[in-house]
Amino acid sequence: MSIAFFVAGRYLRSKQREGFVSVIAYMAVGGVILGVAALVIILSVTNGFAGEIKSRLIGMNAHVNIRRFDGGPIEDWRPLIEKLQGFAEVVGVAPVVDSKVIIASQRDRSRVDGIPIWGIDPETFPAVSDLPKHLQYANPEGEILLGELEELNKRGIILGEHLARRLQVGPGFDVLLVTVRNLDVDGAVMDGLAPRPWSFLVTDHFESGMYQYDDNYAFIHIEDAQRILELGDAITDIHIHVEDIQRAPEIRALLAEEFGYPYSVRDWTQLFPEFFRWIELEKWAIFLALSLIVLVAAFNIMSILVMSVLIKTPEIGILRTIGCTIGEIYRIFVYQGLAIGGIGTLLGCLIGFGLCFVQQRFDLIAIPGDVYFISSLPVDMEVLDFALVALISVIICLATSIYPARKASRLMPVEAIRYIM
Repeated sequence: MSIAFFVAGRYLRSKQREGFVSVIAYMAVGGVILGVAALVIILSVTNGFAGEIKSRLIGMNAHVNIRRFDGGPIEDWRPLIEKLQGFAEVVGVAPVVDSKVIIASQRDRSRVDGIPIWGIDPETFPAVSDLPKHLQYANPEGEILLGELEELNKRGIILGEHLARRLQVGPGFDVLLVTVRNLDVDGAVMDGLAPRPWSFLVTDHFESGMYQYDDNYAFIHIEDAQRILELGDAITDIHIHVEDIQRAPEIRALLAEEFGYPYSVRDWTQLFPEFFRWIELEKWAIFLALSLIVLVAAFNIMSILVMSVLIKTPEIGILRTIGCTIGEIYRIFVYQGLAIGGIGTLLGCLIGFGLCFVQQRFDLIAIPGDVYFISSLPVDMEVLDFALVALISVIICLATSIYPARKASRLMPVEAIRYIM
Protein backbone atom coordinates (compact mmCIF):
# COMPACT_ATOMS: atom_id res chain seq x y z
CA MET A 1 0.00 0.00 0.00
CA SER A 2 1.41 3.40 -0.99
CA ILE A 3 1.91 6.06 1.66
CA ALA A 4 -0.47 8.41 -0.18
CA PHE A 5 -3.26 5.86 -0.10
CA PHE A 6 -2.59 5.02 3.57
CA VAL A 7 -2.55 8.64 4.74
CA ALA A 8 -5.68 9.48 2.70
CA GLY A 9 -7.51 6.65 4.46
CA ARG A 10 -6.30 7.84 7.86
CA TYR A 11 -7.47 11.39 7.15
CA LEU A 12 -10.91 10.17 6.12
CA ARG A 13 -11.28 8.12 9.31
CA SER A 14 -9.88 10.76 11.63
CA LYS A 15 -12.39 12.12 14.20
CA GLN A 16 -10.28 14.34 16.42
CA ARG A 17 -10.07 18.09 15.86
CA GLU A 18 -11.75 18.13 12.47
CA GLY A 19 -15.06 16.60 13.53
CA PHE A 20 -16.92 19.43 11.79
CA VAL A 21 -15.12 18.56 8.56
CA SER A 22 -16.26 14.94 8.91
CA VAL A 23 -19.87 16.08 9.23
CA ILE A 24 -19.54 18.11 6.03
CA ALA A 25 -17.91 15.10 4.36
CA TYR A 26 -20.94 12.97 5.20
CA MET A 27 -23.18 15.69 3.80
CA ALA A 28 -21.12 15.74 0.59
CA VAL A 29 -21.41 11.97 0.25
CA GLY A 30 -25.16 12.33 0.79
CA GLY A 31 -25.32 14.98 -1.93
CA VAL A 32 -23.54 12.72 -4.39
CA ILE A 33 -25.84 9.83 -3.44
CA LEU A 34 -28.92 12.00 -3.96
CA GLY A 35 -27.71 13.35 -7.31
CA VAL A 36 -26.67 9.98 -8.73
CA ALA A 37 -29.82 8.21 -7.50
CA ALA A 38 -32.03 10.96 -8.94
CA LEU A 39 -30.21 10.77 -12.27
CA VAL A 40 -30.47 7.02 -12.73
CA ILE A 41 -34.11 6.95 -11.59
CA ILE A 42 -35.24 9.79 -13.88
CA LEU A 43 -33.31 8.40 -16.84
CA SER A 44 -34.84 4.95 -16.25
CA VAL A 45 -38.34 6.46 -16.07
CA THR A 46 -37.67 8.45 -19.26
CA ASN A 47 -36.53 5.24 -20.95
CA GLY A 48 -39.71 3.55 -19.71
CA PHE A 49 -42.01 6.21 -21.12
CA ALA A 50 -40.06 6.31 -24.40
CA GLY A 51 -40.29 2.53 -24.67
CA GLU A 52 -44.03 2.54 -24.02
CA ILE A 53 -44.63 5.28 -26.58
CA LYS A 54 -42.37 3.57 -29.10
CA SER A 55 -44.07 0.19 -28.67
CA ARG A 56 -47.54 1.70 -29.09
CA LEU A 57 -46.67 4.10 -31.89
CA ILE A 58 -44.69 1.53 -33.87
CA GLY A 59 -46.81 -1.41 -32.71
CA MET A 60 -49.70 -0.12 -34.79
CA ASN A 61 -47.44 0.62 -37.74
CA ALA A 62 -44.77 -1.25 -39.66
CA HIS A 63 -41.14 -1.62 -38.65
CA VAL A 64 -40.32 -1.33 -42.35
CA ASN A 65 -42.66 -0.16 -45.10
CA ILE A 66 -42.41 -0.64 -48.88
CA ARG A 67 -44.37 1.39 -51.42
CA ARG A 68 -43.83 2.87 -54.85
CA PHE A 69 -41.90 6.12 -55.20
CA ASP A 70 -44.86 7.75 -56.94
CA GLY A 71 -47.37 6.45 -54.39
CA GLY A 72 -49.15 4.44 -57.05
CA PRO A 73 -50.55 0.92 -56.68
CA ILE A 74 -48.30 -2.15 -56.56
CA GLU A 75 -49.74 -4.54 -59.12
CA ASP A 76 -47.55 -7.64 -58.88
CA TRP A 77 -47.15 -7.73 -55.10
CA ARG A 78 -47.38 -11.44 -54.27
CA PRO A 79 -43.87 -12.32 -55.57
CA LEU A 80 -42.52 -9.43 -53.50
CA ILE A 81 -44.09 -10.82 -50.32
CA GLU A 82 -42.76 -14.31 -51.04
CA LYS A 83 -39.30 -12.85 -51.51
CA LEU A 84 -39.54 -10.83 -48.28
CA GLN A 85 -40.58 -13.90 -46.30
CA GLY A 86 -37.27 -15.47 -47.26
CA PHE A 87 -35.22 -12.84 -45.39
CA ALA A 88 -33.81 -14.23 -42.14
CA GLU A 89 -34.70 -11.27 -39.88
CA VAL A 90 -38.19 -10.68 -41.31
CA VAL A 91 -40.83 -12.30 -39.06
CA GLY A 92 -44.00 -10.88 -40.60
CA VAL A 93 -45.19 -9.44 -43.93
CA ALA A 94 -48.64 -8.13 -44.80
CA PRO A 95 -50.21 -6.32 -47.80
CA VAL A 96 -52.02 -3.07 -47.01
CA VAL A 97 -54.14 -0.60 -48.95
CA ASP A 98 -53.61 2.89 -47.53
CA SER A 99 -55.88 5.74 -48.59
CA LYS A 100 -58.08 8.57 -47.35
CA VAL A 101 -61.86 8.56 -47.40
CA ILE A 102 -64.80 10.54 -46.13
CA ILE A 103 -66.73 8.83 -43.34
CA ALA A 104 -70.20 9.67 -42.07
CA SER A 105 -72.63 8.19 -39.57
CA GLN A 106 -75.56 6.70 -41.42
CA ARG A 107 -78.06 7.68 -38.74
CA ASP A 108 -76.76 11.28 -38.53
CA ARG A 109 -75.14 12.26 -41.81
CA SER A 110 -74.18 15.66 -40.45
CA ARG A 111 -71.40 13.88 -38.55
CA VAL A 112 -68.79 13.70 -41.32
CA ASP A 113 -65.02 13.52 -41.25
CA GLY A 114 -62.07 12.79 -43.53
CA ILE A 115 -59.84 9.96 -42.27
CA PRO A 116 -56.98 7.67 -43.30
CA ILE A 117 -58.20 4.13 -43.84
CA TRP A 118 -56.24 0.91 -44.10
CA GLY A 119 -57.43 -2.09 -46.02
CA ILE A 120 -55.89 -5.12 -44.32
CA ASP A 121 -55.92 -8.90 -44.51
CA PRO A 122 -57.16 -10.19 -41.10
CA GLU A 123 -55.05 -13.33 -41.55
CA THR A 124 -51.66 -11.67 -42.13
CA PHE A 125 -51.98 -8.22 -40.53
CA PRO A 126 -51.66 -9.44 -36.88
CA ALA A 127 -48.11 -10.57 -37.76
CA VAL A 128 -47.06 -6.94 -38.33
CA SER A 129 -49.34 -4.98 -35.98
CA ASP A 130 -50.61 -4.93 -32.39
CA LEU A 131 -54.16 -4.12 -33.53
CA PRO A 132 -55.69 -7.32 -32.03
CA LYS A 133 -54.33 -6.35 -28.59
CA HIS A 134 -56.13 -3.00 -28.68
CA LEU A 135 -59.59 -4.15 -29.76
CA GLN A 136 -62.22 -3.12 -27.21
CA TYR A 137 -65.03 -5.55 -27.91
CA ALA A 138 -63.26 -8.49 -29.58
CA ASN A 139 -63.89 -12.09 -28.71
CA PRO A 140 -61.27 -13.85 -26.50
CA GLU A 141 -59.32 -15.00 -29.58
CA GLY A 142 -58.86 -11.37 -30.69
CA GLU A 143 -60.46 -12.10 -34.07
CA ILE A 144 -60.49 -9.15 -36.46
CA LEU A 145 -64.07 -8.98 -37.79
CA LEU A 146 -63.71 -7.47 -41.22
CA GLY A 147 -64.96 -8.33 -44.68
CA GLU A 148 -68.36 -9.84 -45.42
CA LEU A 149 -70.49 -10.65 -42.38
CA GLU A 150 -72.65 -13.36 -43.91
CA GLU A 151 -75.34 -13.45 -41.24
CA LEU A 152 -75.90 -9.69 -41.56
CA ASN A 153 -75.11 -9.31 -45.26
CA LYS A 154 -72.87 -6.33 -44.47
CA ARG A 155 -69.16 -5.43 -44.56
CA GLY A 156 -67.24 -4.88 -41.32
CA ILE A 157 -65.21 -1.84 -40.26
CA ILE A 158 -63.15 -1.12 -37.12
CA LEU A 159 -62.88 2.48 -35.87
CA GLY A 160 -60.53 4.26 -33.51
CA GLU A 161 -62.15 4.88 -30.12
CA HIS A 162 -62.04 8.69 -30.33
CA LEU A 163 -63.18 8.67 -33.94
CA ALA A 164 -66.18 6.50 -33.00
CA ARG A 165 -67.07 8.88 -30.16
CA ARG A 166 -66.86 11.85 -32.50
CA LEU A 167 -69.21 10.16 -34.96
CA GLN A 168 -71.34 8.86 -32.06
CA VAL A 169 -71.33 5.30 -33.38
CA GLY A 170 -70.52 1.97 -31.77
CA PRO A 171 -70.55 -1.74 -32.61
CA GLY A 172 -73.74 -2.49 -34.58
CA PHE A 173 -74.01 1.01 -36.07
CA ASP A 174 -73.70 1.69 -39.79
CA VAL A 175 -71.29 4.18 -41.34
CA LEU A 176 -70.83 5.37 -44.90
CA LEU A 177 -67.49 5.63 -46.71
CA VAL A 178 -67.06 7.92 -49.69
CA THR A 179 -63.94 8.23 -51.81
CA VAL A 180 -63.02 10.81 -54.41
CA ARG A 181 -60.11 8.73 -55.72
CA ASN A 182 -60.04 8.54 -59.53
CA LEU A 183 -62.57 11.38 -59.65
CA ASP A 184 -63.04 13.06 -63.02
CA VAL A 185 -62.60 16.69 -62.00
CA ASP A 186 -63.95 18.08 -65.27
CA GLY A 187 -67.03 15.91 -65.03
CA ALA A 188 -67.54 16.87 -61.38
CA VAL A 189 -67.38 20.56 -62.27
CA MET A 190 -69.87 20.20 -65.14
CA ASP A 191 -72.27 17.64 -63.72
CA GLY A 192 -71.75 17.99 -59.96
CA LEU A 193 -70.02 15.74 -57.46
CA ALA A 194 -71.95 12.50 -56.95
CA PRO A 195 -69.60 9.89 -55.41
CA ARG A 196 -70.96 6.51 -54.47
CA PRO A 197 -71.34 5.85 -50.71
CA TRP A 198 -70.35 2.41 -49.36
CA SER A 199 -72.12 1.12 -46.29
CA PHE A 200 -70.16 -0.63 -43.50
CA LEU A 201 -71.13 -2.07 -40.12
CA VAL A 202 -69.00 -1.09 -37.13
CA THR A 203 -67.79 -4.37 -35.61
CA ASP A 204 -65.29 -3.07 -33.06
CA HIS A 205 -63.29 -0.14 -31.70
CA PHE A 206 -59.58 -0.03 -31.01
CA GLU A 207 -57.75 2.10 -28.45
CA SER A 208 -53.97 2.03 -28.77
CA GLY A 209 -53.29 4.88 -26.35
CA MET A 210 -51.85 6.98 -29.20
CA TYR A 211 -54.23 9.80 -30.09
CA GLN A 212 -52.85 9.96 -33.64
CA TYR A 213 -54.37 6.54 -34.37
CA ASP A 214 -57.38 6.48 -32.05
CA ASP A 215 -58.77 9.77 -33.35
CA ASN A 216 -58.27 9.20 -37.08
CA TYR A 217 -57.79 5.67 -38.32
CA ALA A 218 -60.23 2.99 -39.46
CA PHE A 219 -59.67 -0.53 -40.79
CA ILE A 220 -61.60 -2.47 -43.44
CA HIS A 221 -60.89 -5.69 -45.30
CA ILE A 222 -58.27 -5.35 -48.04
CA GLU A 223 -60.73 -6.63 -50.66
CA ASP A 224 -63.26 -3.96 -49.66
CA ALA A 225 -60.56 -1.28 -49.93
CA GLN A 226 -59.56 -2.53 -53.37
CA ARG A 227 -63.19 -2.46 -54.46
CA ILE A 228 -64.14 1.03 -53.29
CA LEU A 229 -60.82 2.50 -54.49
CA GLU A 230 -61.04 0.66 -57.82
CA LEU A 231 -57.58 -0.88 -57.46
CA GLY A 232 -58.41 -4.31 -58.83
CA ASP A 233 -55.95 -6.74 -57.17
CA ALA A 234 -53.33 -4.06 -56.44
CA ILE A 235 -52.15 -2.77 -53.04
CA THR A 236 -50.36 0.42 -51.96
CA ASP A 237 -48.02 -0.76 -49.17
CA ILE A 238 -46.24 -3.81 -47.80
CA HIS A 239 -45.79 -3.76 -44.03
CA ILE A 240 -42.83 -5.67 -42.60
CA HIS A 241 -42.17 -6.74 -39.00
CA VAL A 242 -38.54 -7.52 -38.13
CA GLU A 243 -37.08 -9.59 -35.31
CA ASP A 244 -35.00 -6.78 -33.77
CA ILE A 245 -36.57 -3.35 -34.07
CA GLN A 246 -33.20 -1.64 -33.51
CA ARG A 247 -31.86 -3.27 -36.68
CA ALA A 248 -34.73 -1.93 -38.79
CA PRO A 249 -32.57 0.82 -40.40
CA GLU A 250 -29.96 -1.76 -41.47
CA ILE A 251 -32.65 -4.08 -42.84
CA ARG A 252 -34.23 -1.13 -44.66
CA ALA A 253 -30.91 -0.43 -46.37
CA LEU A 254 -30.60 -4.08 -47.43
CA LEU A 255 -34.16 -4.15 -48.80
CA ALA A 256 -33.69 -0.83 -50.61
CA GLU A 257 -30.61 -2.26 -52.30
CA GLU A 258 -32.41 -5.53 -53.09
CA PHE A 259 -35.61 -4.07 -54.60
CA GLY A 260 -34.47 -0.68 -55.89
CA TYR A 261 -36.57 1.46 -58.21
CA PRO A 262 -39.58 1.90 -58.39
CA TYR A 263 -39.92 0.97 -54.71
CA SER A 264 -39.33 3.22 -51.72
CA VAL A 265 -38.33 1.49 -48.48
CA ARG A 266 -38.72 3.31 -45.16
CA ASP A 267 -38.27 2.20 -41.56
CA TRP A 268 -39.86 3.40 -38.33
CA THR A 269 -37.06 5.89 -37.61
CA GLN A 270 -38.01 7.73 -40.81
CA LEU A 271 -41.74 7.61 -40.16
CA PHE A 272 -41.54 9.58 -36.87
CA PRO A 273 -38.06 11.20 -36.84
CA GLU A 274 -38.95 14.43 -35.01
CA PHE A 275 -40.83 12.58 -32.28
CA PHE A 276 -38.01 10.25 -31.31
CA ARG A 277 -35.42 13.03 -31.70
CA TRP A 278 -37.45 15.07 -29.23
CA ILE A 279 -37.49 12.18 -26.74
CA GLU A 280 -33.70 11.82 -26.99
CA LEU A 281 -33.22 15.58 -26.59
CA GLU A 282 -35.48 15.61 -23.53
CA LYS A 283 -33.45 12.78 -21.98
CA TRP A 284 -30.19 14.71 -22.41
CA ALA A 285 -31.77 17.90 -21.03
CA ILE A 286 -32.87 16.01 -17.91
CA PHE A 287 -29.41 14.49 -17.59
CA LEU A 288 -27.68 17.89 -17.74
CA ALA A 289 -30.16 19.49 -15.32
CA LEU A 290 -29.88 16.79 -12.67
CA SER A 291 -26.08 16.67 -13.06
CA LEU A 292 -26.11 20.03 -11.26
CA ILE A 293 -26.98 18.16 -8.05
CA VAL A 294 -23.79 16.13 -8.38
CA LEU A 295 -21.87 19.31 -9.24
CA VAL A 296 -23.07 21.03 -6.05
CA ALA A 297 -22.06 17.99 -4.01
CA ALA A 298 -18.68 18.01 -5.73
CA PHE A 299 -18.11 21.64 -4.72
CA ASN A 300 -18.83 20.55 -1.15
CA ILE A 301 -16.07 17.99 -1.58
CA MET A 302 -13.71 20.75 -2.72
CA SER A 303 -14.65 22.84 0.32
CA ILE A 304 -13.99 19.89 2.62
CA LEU A 305 -10.58 19.25 1.10
CA VAL A 306 -9.60 22.95 1.28
CA MET A 307 -10.55 23.00 4.98
CA SER A 308 -8.68 19.75 5.47
CA VAL A 309 -5.56 21.28 3.90
CA LEU A 310 -5.78 24.28 6.24
CA ILE A 311 -6.29 22.11 9.32
CA LYS A 312 -3.59 19.62 8.43
CA THR A 313 -0.98 22.11 7.22
CA PRO A 314 1.49 21.20 10.02
CA GLU A 315 1.05 17.48 9.29
CA ILE A 316 1.66 18.10 5.60
CA GLY A 317 4.86 19.92 6.54
CA ILE A 318 5.99 16.96 8.67
CA LEU A 319 5.23 14.53 5.81
CA ARG A 320 7.32 16.65 3.44
CA THR A 321 10.12 16.83 6.01
CA ILE A 322 10.33 13.04 6.41
CA GLY A 323 10.57 12.53 2.66
CA CYS A 324 7.11 12.59 1.04
CA THR A 325 7.27 13.96 -2.47
CA ILE A 326 5.06 16.65 -3.97
CA GLY A 327 3.29 13.97 -6.02
CA GLU A 328 2.49 11.89 -2.92
CA ILE A 329 1.03 14.90 -1.09
CA TYR A 330 -0.99 15.68 -4.23
CA ARG A 331 -2.34 12.12 -4.42
CA ILE A 332 -3.34 12.09 -0.73
CA PHE A 333 -6.02 14.71 -1.30
CA VAL A 334 -7.01 13.46 -4.74
CA TYR A 335 -7.60 10.02 -3.20
CA GLN A 336 -9.79 11.60 -0.53
CA GLY A 337 -11.94 13.33 -3.14
CA LEU A 338 -12.17 10.15 -5.20
CA ALA A 339 -13.12 8.13 -2.12
CA ILE A 340 -15.92 10.51 -1.15
CA GLY A 341 -17.18 10.75 -4.74
CA GLY A 342 -16.75 7.03 -5.43
CA ILE A 343 -18.62 5.94 -2.30
CA GLY A 344 -21.43 8.41 -3.01
CA THR A 345 -21.63 7.29 -6.65
CA LEU A 346 -21.71 3.60 -5.76
CA LEU A 347 -24.37 4.02 -3.09
CA GLY A 348 -26.41 6.32 -5.38
CA CYS A 349 -26.35 3.74 -8.18
CA LEU A 350 -27.34 0.96 -5.77
CA ILE A 351 -30.21 2.99 -4.27
CA GLY A 352 -31.40 4.05 -7.73
CA PHE A 353 -31.24 0.47 -8.98
CA GLY A 354 -33.10 -0.80 -5.91
CA LEU A 355 -35.94 1.72 -6.24
CA CYS A 356 -36.24 1.12 -9.99
CA PHE A 357 -36.24 -2.65 -9.48
CA VAL A 358 -38.98 -2.43 -6.84
CA GLN A 359 -41.12 -0.24 -9.13
CA GLN A 360 -40.46 -2.54 -12.08
CA ARG A 361 -41.37 -5.63 -10.05
CA PHE A 362 -44.29 -4.44 -7.91
CA ASP A 363 -45.68 -1.29 -9.67
CA LEU A 364 -45.81 0.66 -6.41
CA ILE A 365 -46.34 4.04 -8.10
CA ALA A 366 -49.64 4.09 -9.99
CA ILE A 367 -50.66 6.79 -12.47
CA PRO A 368 -54.08 7.52 -14.03
CA GLY A 369 -54.41 5.20 -17.02
CA ASP A 370 -57.02 7.37 -18.72
CA VAL A 371 -54.50 10.21 -18.95
CA TYR A 372 -51.19 8.46 -19.56
CA PHE A 373 -52.48 5.29 -21.33
CA ILE A 374 -50.58 3.15 -18.77
CA SER A 375 -51.52 2.30 -15.19
CA SER A 376 -48.12 2.44 -13.47
CA LEU A 377 -44.88 4.39 -13.76
CA PRO A 378 -42.79 2.64 -16.45
CA VAL A 379 -39.13 1.91 -15.72
CA ASP A 380 -36.50 0.68 -18.13
CA MET A 381 -32.98 0.45 -16.68
CA GLU A 382 -30.09 0.55 -19.14
CA VAL A 383 -26.53 -0.38 -18.24
CA LEU A 384 -25.18 2.43 -20.39
CA ASP A 385 -27.12 5.04 -18.39
CA PHE A 386 -25.78 3.74 -15.09
CA ALA A 387 -22.23 3.63 -16.47
CA LEU A 388 -22.49 7.15 -17.92
CA VAL A 389 -23.90 8.62 -14.69
CA ALA A 390 -21.21 6.90 -12.60
CA LEU A 391 -18.44 8.06 -14.94
CA ILE A 392 -19.63 11.68 -15.00
CA SER A 393 -20.06 11.72 -11.22
CA VAL A 394 -16.54 10.40 -10.59
CA ILE A 395 -15.03 12.81 -13.13
CA ILE A 396 -16.77 15.79 -11.49
CA CYS A 397 -15.59 14.71 -8.03
CA LEU A 398 -12.07 14.18 -9.34
CA ALA A 399 -12.01 17.59 -11.02
CA THR A 400 -13.05 19.39 -7.82
CA SER A 401 -10.30 17.56 -5.89
CA ILE A 402 -7.49 18.90 -8.06
CA TYR A 403 -7.39 22.46 -6.66
CA PRO A 404 -7.05 21.54 -2.97
CA ALA A 405 -4.57 18.79 -3.87
CA ARG A 406 -2.40 21.27 -5.77
CA LYS A 407 -2.66 23.76 -2.89
CA ALA A 408 -1.47 21.10 -0.42
CA SER A 409 1.36 19.87 -2.62
CA ARG A 410 2.77 23.42 -3.02
CA LEU A 411 3.12 24.05 0.71
CA MET A 412 6.74 24.67 1.68
CA PRO A 413 7.82 22.38 4.57
CA VAL A 414 9.36 25.24 6.60
CA GLU A 415 6.26 27.42 6.31
CA ALA A 416 3.97 24.46 7.08
CA ILE A 417 5.62 23.50 10.41
CA ARG A 418 6.50 27.03 11.57
CA TYR A 419 3.55 27.36 13.94
CA ILE A 420 3.69 23.89 15.51
CA MET A 421 3.63 24.24 19.30
